[in-house]
Amino acid sequence: MQEEQKTDETEEQNTENQEEQQSDDENQTEQVGQSIRFVILGTHYTIRPTDELTADDIDVLITYVKNRIDRYSQRGYDHTRIPILVAFDIANELKELQQFYELPINRAIDKLKFVLEPD
Repeated sequence: MQEEQKTDETEEQNTENQEEQQSDDENQTEQVGQSIRFVILGTHYTIRPTDELTADDIDVLITYVKNRIDRYSQRGYDHTRIPILVAFDIANELKELQQFYELPINRAIDKLKFVLEPD
C-alpha cells in the first residue's frame, strides 16, 4: 500500500516536472548567431532575422503568438487544434484592421478623384 502511494507520488512529480519543463521551453527565446530559436507547443523553431524583420520584431511576434496560444490553452483546447484557432483569430484581426483603415482611405481617394477629375 505504501509502495503504491510512493509510486503515485513519484508519477505526479514526474508529470509536474515535465509540465514545468514544457512551460520553461515555451518561454525561452534564444538568439544563436543570427538565428532566433524558440519553442511553441513543444515544437522547436528557428527564424533568421532579415532587413525587413529584425530580431526585435521577431521577439515581439513570438510573444504575440505565444500569448494567443496561451489564451486557447487556458480554455482547455486540444494542442492539435490551437494553431488553427490562433491562425483564424489573427486572420480575423487582420480583416478587422483592414476594414477599419481601408474604408477611410478609400473615401479619401474617392474625394480626391472627384476634385482632380476635370469636368
